[in-house]
Amino acid sequence: MTGATAQFGRSFAGRRVVISGGAGAIGGAICAGFADAGASVWSIDRAVSGGSGGGAVRHLAADVRDRPALIAAAAEIEREGGPIDILVNAHGLQIRRSALDCTDADLAEIFDVNLAGAWRLCQVFAMGLRARRGSIVNIASINGIVAAKTGAAYGVSKAALIHFTRVLALELAPDVRVNAIAPTVVRSGMTADLFEKPGYEQSKIAAIPLGRIPSAEDVALSAMSLASGAMGFVTGQVVAVDGGLSLS
Repeated sequence: MTGATAQFGRSFAGRRVVISGGAGAIGGAICAGFADAGASVWSIDRAVSGGSGGGAVRHLAADVRDRPALIAAAAEIEREGGPIDILVNAHGLQIRRSALDCTDADLAEIFDVNLAGAWRLCQVFAMGLRARRGSIVNIASINGIVAAKTGAAYGVSKAALIHFTRVLALELAPDVRVNAIAPTVVRSGMTADLFEKPGYEQSKIAAIPLGRIPSAEDVALSAMSLASGAMGFVTGQVVAVDGGLSLS
């Protein structure tokens, strides 16, 4: 990821980073970015293949709904060199149903992944992050800030993740900084169905003041910025990586 090298050089050398959802587009870009900037990187995902970052990223199989599996993954990572410095929760699940069509099973599944999954990971790694005076970055969504007509449970789960970010920032201060990113739609496996719709991309671009769809790398660079020393006095904040979409 040349953008990360250009922006950060090797400034994350010696840092230990865990990214959940590393097999996805955004998670994979974040893995690649930190690896290019010199960090030791672990991806935690249900899938251990398909992630980015090449051999510089180690992929561990664990489902964010499975606390014992996350504890085991954390123990394996810490055996290889101690506590981590940075945790990025980049996993996610989307269910495109309206609020009235959403079932109890839909609600349970999406909150278990999007909110409780991040919560579990923060709990599992919190002690080590405190010891290292580390940083957590949660990947939320602009739909957690601005209401959308479809994917109601997804948007509400991301709004909850944003508030969790604020609460955890208070609880873990002054030892750990906790921030969130709220990107607008990025090309990924989760959004492929949207981009297949005639006219969708053009209408979305027309609504974004900066005039383009963000890339996964845009989100990765923002996550790296929040985790960097340059943002060392920033905690409990949400950065909208949306090209100005939420301004109107």
